[in-house]
Amino acid sequence: ETCRLDPPVTSATASLTQPATVTLAGRQFDLPAKLLNQYVLSMANRDERKFSKPEEFMPDRTNLNEALTWNGAFGSPEELLYPRICPGRYLSMDVTK
Repeated sequence: ETCRLDPPVTSATASLTQPATVTLAGRQFDLPAKLLNQYVLSMANRDERKFSKPEEFMPDRTNLNEALTWNGAFGSPEELLYPRICPGRYLSMDVTK
């Protein structure tokens, strides 16, 4: 829950694999393939449609494994289904040992 509210990795960048059309603030934009884009994880994790009371610290959230801080909850049975993890995961595990 701490990482959902204040993620160590706050954003990521990628390039579009194919052209896309998006609507932002009611306007439509055509984006070409290979365009670099950035997404902000901390904002996504505060989406009220996904997390009730998103600004409140609630470590017992039932859907906490859906936060975009790392893909999956550490130690959960479905952990191996996620293709990526937080870049600092193994370092933080070593530090806590």
